Amino acid sequence: MAVQKHLRLPDEIAEQMEHRDKEKYPTENAFVAAAIQKFSAQLEQERVEKKLERIQQELTELHALCKKEFAVDDSYGENFSY
Repeated sequence: MAVQKHLRLPDEIAEQMEHRDKEKYPTENAFVAAAIQKFSAQLEQERVEKKLERIQQELTELHALCKKEFAVDDSYGENFSY
């Protein structure tokens, strides 16, 4: 079910809508919907990337801690790796 929304857009956005690929986006609604979906996907991708960066940082810290703990008895040496 479609919901009607009325938006006030800057002139440059209205101009971009007029110059859209009308075969790919036959209506302005299709163009706006695709733009919002793409933007939402990018936001989700950024969120996932930030989460992965935090996980990588935690793994790096855990690796350093393990290397430090195992190096106490020098059983793994300087090139410690899993």
